[in-house]
Amino acid sequence: MSTASISTSLNAEYTLASFLTSAPPKSNLYHITLGNEAGDADSIISSLSLSYVNSLSMKDSRITLLPLVSINRDDLPLRRDVMLILEMAGICAETLVYLDDEMFASIANDNSVRKEITLVDHNKLKSDLWNLKDDVVEIIDHHQDEGEHQSVMGELRKIGFDGNAALVGSTCTLISERLMESGKNNDIDAGLGLVLLSVILLDTMNMSEDAGKGTMRDKNAIEFLISHTEWDNLEVGEETRKKIYDTQSGPPCQKRLYEYLRDSKFDPEFWKAMRPRDALRIDYKRFESSSGSNSAFGLASVLLDMNDLLAKNGFYEDVIAYMSEADIDLLGVLTMVIVNDKPQRGLLLVGTVTQVNSMTEFLLHSDAASYLEVTKANDDVELGSGIIAVILKQGNPKGSRKQVAPVMQMKGLEKI
Repeated sequence: MSTASISTSLNAEYTLASFLTSAPPKSNLYHITLGNEAGDADSIISSLSLSYVNSLSMKDSRITLLPLVSINRDDLPLRRDVMLILEMAGICAETLVYLDDEMFASIANDNSVRKEITLVDHNKLKSDLWNLKDDVVEIIDHHQDEGEHQSVMGELRKIGFDGNAALVGSTCTLISERLMESGKNNDIDAGLGLVLLSVILLDTMNMSEDAGKGTMRDKNAIEFLISHTEWDNLEVGEETRKKIYDTQSGPPCQKRLYEYLRDSKFDPEFWKAMRPRDALRIDYKRFESSSGSNSAFGLASVLLDMNDLLAKNGFYEDVIAYMSEADIDLLGVLTMVIVNDKPQRGLLLVGTVTQVNSMTEFLLHSDAASYLEVTKANDDVELGSGIIAVILKQGNPKGSRKQVAPVMQMKGLEKI
């Protein structure tokens, strides 16, 4: 949305939903917010929210703000938690701009159009958008810094990660902190407060100590949003209200809101019915090795028990086909289910004998990987043509992809 059309930002009718409903006008300068390729709730909601927050204070009417949904349009229904969050906030998913929309393609490929890009929930532009690398002007993220886009420095490079740990559980916490710092922290739009709160609760598993994802900064953001949002302006359906409220007014019940979204995201029947290829691509990221090898590997997060995942019809055939499609030499599938409110994690490695055995030995015996507490669960599975699969258990429930990916990048892939 152009700042020329946000004169309503000081009245109650200018909301996150109204901002996102208006079609971005054509411009010679676009400021694009872009989440990571996995396109989970944090990536999508932080992109949408940051553009709206920026619109509240922008003064340059030449700039068109373009919040981008970082997945293809047809893939959004696979993200049930995101669909529910958008619906509760009154945001029409159809009006959003997606990665495969012609509008974005025409902007990205037009060299006469100036572009500025803020990366949210990642800090390295994905490979098929690498031609836009010089347009990155800001990074807001909570993953290990991959060291790219070095011209982005200081306050414009906010990466909440230190050592082996994220300093915040969610990029939406960083967006909430920007709200706190801006001074525009009274009477927060109900839709904005809801979407940010929802994602922080999901990402930190409602500040579960067993999951170990939430930090004091996340806790402060949750309290800030609950205290400063105009909750009485939130309009949700009666059935939804019964599920997320325990009072007639004020904020939704934190526990109920989290469980409502968690149950939609982790629904085992939904995941069991999903085709193997969809299960792999719904939350997938590609990583380049940092060891000097030109090879790449992928990590797919799947919310299923390992046995249920492997039981899918044609699973390994689909894995091999997906690896070819993604042009990767090694695929890791990170499984997670919640048992007695605690995460249980597994890791499947698929690739050539050399790549899989080398990575397995590193994860089992390297000091760098000891934090993950990896053990071998089964004998190798021979898939033919020199491809094998190894199933591992991960003892530390706090080791999510944020921790696993840097370890695997450190090891890198074998040069063939």
